[in-house]
Order: sequence, then structure tokens, then C-alpha cells
Amino acid sequence: MEGIAERSEPLPASPKRPIDIAHLDPGLPPETLLSGKQIYTLHVNLPNLTSISGSWVIHFAELDGDGPLYHAQPPLAAPEPVLKVDPEYPPDAIKKHIDGEVVLYAIIRKDGSVGNIQLVRRVDPELDSKAAEAFAKWKFTPGSRGGVPVDIEAIVHIPFFYRKPDD
Repeated sequence: MEGIAERSEPLPASPKRPIDIAHLDPGLPPETLLSGKQIYTLHVNLPNLTSISGSWVIHFAELDGDGPLYHAQPPLAAPEPVLKVDPEYPPDAIKKHIDGEVVLYAIIRKDGSVGNIQLVRRVDPELDSKAAEAFAKWKFTPGSRGGVPVDIEAIVHIPFFYRKPDD
């Protein structure tokens, strides 16, 4: 897994490189990291052990896709998960009723691997780490434009909300 970073004040993003969110304002909505680009949403339902909701939400845009939206180009095909890893919800965190939604920024590469993972919104150091470790293991059929694989930048919402089965 590559490094995890926090954000604290605005930093302009380069369209050809992953965003370094270490200096961005933590109060910004996570999707503003992709502003200026056409943003798509992918809902990934898991037989999730970490959450009663079971659904991850991935907002994504083409990493190099900063051209004008009116420019004629083939549509962006979403990356499709082929290997999903659910993060561990440590029993200690469940007992302490620690829950929330970890938000990550990551690149889904042309080869379908995940990298450049950065922490956007924290919940708890252990849950944050478990979420990043799990997403780093995911594999995708890469996103593509006109049949050509492209790098995708993504904002990933990972829920940790536990409810006893009898609730």
C-alpha cells in the first residue's frame, strides 16, 4: 500500500498527476477534489461485514480528463471491480461503538490496480488503516475511453456502521 495522507488547505491539482490532498481544507466535501471534471458514480454492494448498509460509493473521473466537457469524445466506461476486499471491522471498535464513513482518494490505474491512496476523512486510526489496506487490494477491469484503458481518480466512501443482527 502506498502512503496515506491528510488534507488541510487548498492546493491546485494537476490534471496529469494524482492530487496531493495533504494541504487541502478538511472541511471541503470530498467530491470537490474532482471539481472541474466530469464526475461519475459507482455503487458497489458487498456482502459487507463492516456495515449494515453494505454499499461503497465511488465517485470517479478520468485522471487526465480535464478537457472541455463540450469536446466530442467517446464516453468514459466505468472501472469494474473484479476483486473486492472488505475491510476488517475490529471487534474492539464494535464494542466501543466506533463507526462512521472513511473516505479515501485513490488512483485506479490502467492495469486495474489501486494506488496513491490518501485519507480524506478519518473515523478512527484503526478503521482508517483497515479501509486503506482493503482498498489497496482491490482489482478492477480498468476504466476506459473509446476502448482504451485510462487512469481513474476516485473518491471512495467506505461505511463502518455496525448493528447487532437482532436489532
